[in-house]
Amino acid sequence: MKGFGWRLPRRVPPLLPRDQQALFSGLLRDRLAWRHSAKSLLAALIALYIGLAADLSRPYWAMASALVVMQPVLGGTNARGIYRIAGTLIAAVASVVFVPGLSQSPILLSLVMSLWLTGCMTIALLHRGPSSYTFMLAGYTAAFISFPMALQPDAIFEIALARSEEIVLGSLCAVVVGALVFPVSIKSMIDQRVQGLMRDARTWCEQVLARRGSSDELRRRLAHDLAQLDLVIPFARRDDPRHGELGTWLSELRALLLGLMPVLAAIEDRLDNLGARIGQDGELARLLDDMRQWVAEDAPAPPARLDDFLRRIVALRPAMSEDGAGLLLDSLLLRLKELAELWYDSRHLQQALQDGQPPPAAAFGLDLHRLMSFESRHIDWSMLLFSSSAAGATLFAYCLLWIAIGWSEGASGAMMAAVAAAFFAAQDDPAPNIFIMMNWSIVAILTTGFYLFIVFPLFRDFWPLALAITPGFLFVGLLLSRPSLFMAGMTLVVNVASLMSIQNHGAGADFTSFANSSVATVLGLLFALLMTRLFRSVGAEWSAQRLIRQGWGIIAAAAEGHGRQDRERLMLRMLDLTGLLAPRLAALPEGSEATGVDMLDEVRIGLNILNLRRARNDLPMANHAALDRLLAGVAGYYRACERDGRMLMPPPELKAALEASLSRLHTLPPDKARDEALLGLIGLRFRLFPQQDMPGAFKEQP
Repeated sequence: MKGFGWRLPRRVPPLLPRDQQALFSGLLRDRLAWRHSAKSLLAALIALYIGLAADLSRPYWAMASALVVMQPVLGGTNARGIYRIAGTLIAAVASVVFVPGLSQSPILLSLVMSLWLTGCMTIALLHRGPSSYTFMLAGYTAAFISFPMALQPDAIFEIALARSEEIVLGSLCAVVVGALVFPVSIKSMIDQRVQGLMRDARTWCEQVLARRGSSDELRRRLAHDLAQLDLVIPFARRDDPRHGELGTWLSELRALLLGLMPVLAAIEDRLDNLGARIGQDGELARLLDDMRQWVAEDAPAPPARLDDFLRRIVALRPAMSEDGAGLLLDSLLLRLKELAELWYDSRHLQQALQDGQPPPAAAFGLDLHRLMSFESRHIDWSMLLFSSSAAGATLFAYCLLWIAIGWSEGASGAMMAAVAAAFFAAQDDPAPNIFIMMNWSIVAILTTGFYLFIVFPLFRDFWPLALAITPGFLFVGLLLSRPSLFMAGMTLVVNVASLMSIQNHGAGADFTSFANSSVATVLGLLFALLMTRLFRSVGAEWSAQRLIRQGWGIIAAAAEGHGRQDRERLMLRMLDLTGLLAPRLAALPEGSEATGVDMLDEVRIGLNILNLRRARNDLPMANHAALDRLLAGVAGYYRACERDGRMLMPPPELKAALEASLSRLHTLPPDKARDEALLGLIGLRFRLFPQQDMPGAFKEQP
């Protein structure tokens, strides 16, 4: 081949990555996976049989929907069934509205479909959880309904209605079979996840209270796992109702553990700052040791145990003094109080999730339901809009190519381009997964060709046909039982079902039509892959740096007084950003600048800033103005970090301003505002300049 100026690749990329190959080999020995696959097949055959008996126009879509909707757990099946039906109905309405008026202008119809996909993907990316499937499905299903009927606008209502009937039928079959045939509750999976989360939280607590320090890997794993819990909570809410308020308790536990993370980070900092003084204070050392033993216990503590810890903490709190060690000690004890309350509530919620009995009244004074809201999430609006627009632009560009060459069978490519662009829009680099989808689509085409032209001509009745497709769909059911293999399974389901076109009045397979649809499918995915690689793909390093800069921007905005000055919302937004950042940091090579940034430290700085902003309004005007200048300096420092894209050394002028503010506040009589401002200043001083001693009166006393 060298004479032609190119060479074949030495190694063809595999259908599955190496880790998924190992997972698939384990699937073949998994009894529960086989049970799930059998249930999926049963639901699919029931849906196909009813569709054929009711003489639906495309009963194979009911079969495909049953396979896609069926999940390994009951709550997942119920939720996906609802999302799939809702998304299909939204898309059907959109198609009926758009197609009749735009069918005479293919370019305008393509543009409207692309804008529809962009809008739906914007909403889907905002949701981020399982419910995003509703809007993603609505985006590309409109293309599935509209493009094949662009030349027959008068029939669009019948086709939209038929598509809705088929999807509803398949979804209901999956929900009914999932509930009646060996139902599997999500509770066991939740128990495993909660045990893992609480084990990591306990390890971190014990390390901090024993003054051994904690690892960045443990912090990031906990942040990532808490972010992933958002994917489970909606399923828990739609699971077996006999398990009590499973979804509510899980949501509350997630909020508590999110609140625990910055508290532990602050305690670790304060213990490091106080150093040898901890060992000199026998009562404090005993308190830390007793709390560590309490955290290690298996059973939740009774209320009296918590009350005892809180009394001991109050007794140890010093009066506000002029030495930095006293301020640090008071800050430490406040955080220990929060830790005791958070751990008490978390352990009782864990117990409630296990036995289904309501937990006792919460000890930590935090309105969890107010915090678990859309406003508490970190949203990268520019990247979100770019990702959703990229999906629409990919579809529109393919449609222009399709219209230019006048290919009447090119609709399949438009549909698959829309699917590929939508499914992976949330990823930093969708190209590898689109490539895997394209490979599995080729496998689906070859498999379907075998069935259509070799197997199906031998049968005319339903039951022999059902027997013939059983081995293939059992295999697909295995893939659908694992989240990491779900995309491969769904690619097979959608393509095999579409190309098989099992229906009552088929006149036998037409090879020309099959070949055109197959080629269009592959070209649509290839086009999406090329567009993604050229214009959309970014790396984990780029995304991590972007998230870090946005975190610094949030802190700068808090110091400038912009946005809502709400401690809990800022904390949760920053922790949500930390959860988004964690998997990207794990993918970075050693030595990357991004891996040296700990967002939990930045959370504490943000909270100290809000303490100062809240306290300064009740201070004398001179102190008020001085704190405003100080906060402006903090904002300028973080804006400089944001511009440079890296952590800079804080300027010496900022250190001098912090210490001057501490000295001025010391001259004021003790009150709530003064004490809160002192705690905020000491937190900023030791966070921004951790290795430098306090001068004069604020230097740690021996």
